Amino acid sequence: MIFLRLNLTVTKGESLTIAGNLRTMGLGDLVQWLASTRKTGTLIIDGPEFTKKIYFRQGDVVAVASDNPHEFLGHFLVGWGCCTSAEIEAMIKTQDSKSAMLGELAVERGFVTAEELQAVVTAKTQETLYDLIMWDSGDFRFIESELPDRVFQEVPLPVTSFLFEGHRQRDERRQMIDLVPDTAVVPILIALPDDLDEADMALVTHMDGRGTIEELALSNRRSVFDVLKLVHRCVQSGLMQVHSSGGTATLSDQIAAPWTATERNVMARLERGRFLDALKLVNEALEKYATDQAVHTWASSMFSRIEHALNDEAIEGSDILELGIELNDLVNLDCDPAEGFVLSRITGVYTIEEVLKQLPDSDLNNRVILHNLIRRGLVKPREATSVKRFQKSTP
Repeated sequence: MIFLRLNLTVTKGESLTIAGNLRTMGLGDLVQWLASTRKTGTLIIDGPEFTKKIYFRQGDVVAVASDNPHEFLGHFLVGWGCCTSAEIEAMIKTQDSKSAMLGELAVERGFVTAEELQAVVTAKTQETLYDLIMWDSGDFRFIESELPDRVFQEVPLPVTSFLFEGHRQRDERRQMIDLVPDTAVVPILIALPDDLDEADMALVTHMDGRGTIEELALSNRRSVFDVLKLVHRCVQSGLMQVHSSGGTATLSDQIAAPWTATERNVMARLERGRFLDALKLVNEALEKYATDQAVHTWASSMFSRIEHALNDEAIEGSDILELGIELNDLVNLDCDPAEGFVLSRITGVYTIEEVLKQLPDSDLNNRVILHNLIRRGLVKPREATSVKRFQKSTP
């Protein structure tokens, strides 16, 4: 039996209103159109590394979601010092049994008040949106009337206000990039500025080379952009330096197996259901270290992990595949030749098993590509019915 994952997809009964890529329709134009037409539903943006969702109710943004771990509510609750990682894990374990959201549990257990939770959720929502405005590309689709089944904490945001602020931040960040390349750098204070207010002075005294800009923003309950501006100003004045955080790989890791960091990235993508990205990382490492026999053993184990992840998902090979968006919209999406070839096999007639038999690449690669198209909502499966279908040979 062949299994693929059904995740973040357009399923039967959903109404796909618009789809495309941010290169051809910018986020600002897209969001303003949804606001002006007072749409209710979910806007899904599938970026190069992460996927984000914006929930609309009557044209207003009411919540966001992201598969970037740095944009999880739990990450903010820990970063703000409201609770520990262990306490977050304990709450997550009880979520399903209590059918409660993480924020509800945090209030119930006394980690935050309702007012404090609202502040955390607002900060998380804003950071997720402002980061999204920095994206230059990403496939998007809007699903009419589709909102999460669970009750979620709404943070009503007028579209014009967050777009104006987001684009202001985008313009300023691009001017800072030569001195402060990103928010993952570690600022180190050389000399104290003499013109800072009390809050900023307290912040710069924490810049001792042990935290990134993002970490400092979280622990001081400040926006990332505010901390970035302060660091840039100090670097520009010669009062501060910034250094790379160096990642999580140790020197011994790199000497023993230079692909160790790649493995961490592979596993992170598998956890988020981005199997194609994981497979590409393994193949890149395999090509880079092709002369080292150890990498072939490692790659084989990674391929097995990806295959097991695919087998754990719940789409059967007997499901018929059909396009999830209008044929004309496909030209506006980022698809490589392999994905384009797979899409050309999707006619609404063939099952998953039949489509896979028509593809020239390896079974694993074909399944991962098909899974990615389903995850992106470009293709959707439906159960075969008793209606007789025409059985065709490979076109």
